[in-house]
Amino acid sequence: MNIVFLTRFDPRNINNWSGTLYYMYNKLKERHNIEVVGPEILNQFGFFSKDNNPKDIFIPIDKYIPKLNELLSERINKLNFDLIFFGDLLFVPFLDVDVPVVYLSDMNYNQLRKHYIKTDERQDEFMFRLEKRVLEISSKIIYSSEWIKRKSIEFYNVDPNKIDIVEFGANIPTPVNYTININLDKCRLVFIGKDWERKGGDKSIQTYRKLKKEGFPCSLTIIGSSPPKTLNESIDDFVIIPFIDKNNPKHSEKLNKILAESHFLVLPTRFDAFGIVFCEASAYALPSISADVGGVGQAINEGKNGFLLPENATADDYAEKIKSIFTDKESYLKLRASSRKEYESRLNWDVWGEKVNVILQEAISDFKKNGK
Repeated sequence: MNIVFLTRFDPRNINNWSGTLYYMYNKLKERHNIEVVGPEILNQFGFFSKDNNPKDIFIPIDKYIPKLNELLSERINKLNFDLIFFGDLLFVPFLDVDVPVVYLSDMNYNQLRKHYIKTDERQDEFMFRLEKRVLEISSKIIYSSEWIKRKSIEFYNVDPNKIDIVEFGANIPTPVNYTININLDKCRLVFIGKDWERKGGDKSIQTYRKLKKEGFPCSLTIIGSSPPKTLNESIDDFVIIPFIDKNNPKHSEKLNKILAESHFLVLPTRFDAFGIVFCEASAYALPSISADVGGVGQAINEGKNGFLLPENATADDYAEKIKSIFTDKESYLKLRASSRKEYESRLNWDVWGEKVNVILQEAISDFKKNGK
């Protein structure tokens, strides 16, 4: 199959979208001819706009999106292709092409503006119309969670029959050094996240402190964030690693070692669309404890690769959950085994590729059958 991978970010760069595009691109490339379209057109369009408009004039998004789509259509129609994949909210709505579009996302704009970005009423109304159009013209829609499928149906009245749910995989190489029968002398907790506030970093530290105060043997490693400098913790049991670059072999090896030796990923997130980190934890047989918000409940299968606590759960609640699971050694080890099985059965890119390939074939077949 000849596929146009339509995106504003280069999927060959593992740093884009935390590596998710990279793994998607390479998994599809195993079976199909892939042509990346988007980044070069976006750059050209940016240079054109800069050279042809006064610097002090702001061009509203609703003015340039149709023109950008026109340029993308011209580029795509010069290629020999069967399908457009991934799309992009800004790249799809006004495309003039005669092939099916399969749109993939973990989010819709309405949820995005609520949890991630500040917007204004004029932009919101335009983006709502834009996304509704994208969802209507797409032959197939792939979402990463039932949660965002439900939200999109409720908000946009999307046809549920054109929506498929396919979970993401772990953005790390498949581990070979994971261990089920891990040492249980001390409970090693790990928090991973760049956005300290949204990911609930403060609650993870409160949980750790609660456990230490009660004499529960534990440690906490924080990865990807720089918490407040007012912290005063025992250096032996509290480690902060502000940044890890997965492209750096030494960094990657360090991350893998921590995942392999930890007992719980503790992420009391205030919101997540899905949570690739839960896939990565499961790859190392590492159970996760998180909040039941957004699409987290798709990545964490309750009782299989972790547990979900209510959004308003306190640090005391997290501490009690950790103690109750960890003190039952036999049940905890079974949880590690089932966490790894969740990775093997659904939270990896091989499974993602198998499911998506079926959807792509269906999109082409349906498009030809319906004559559009």
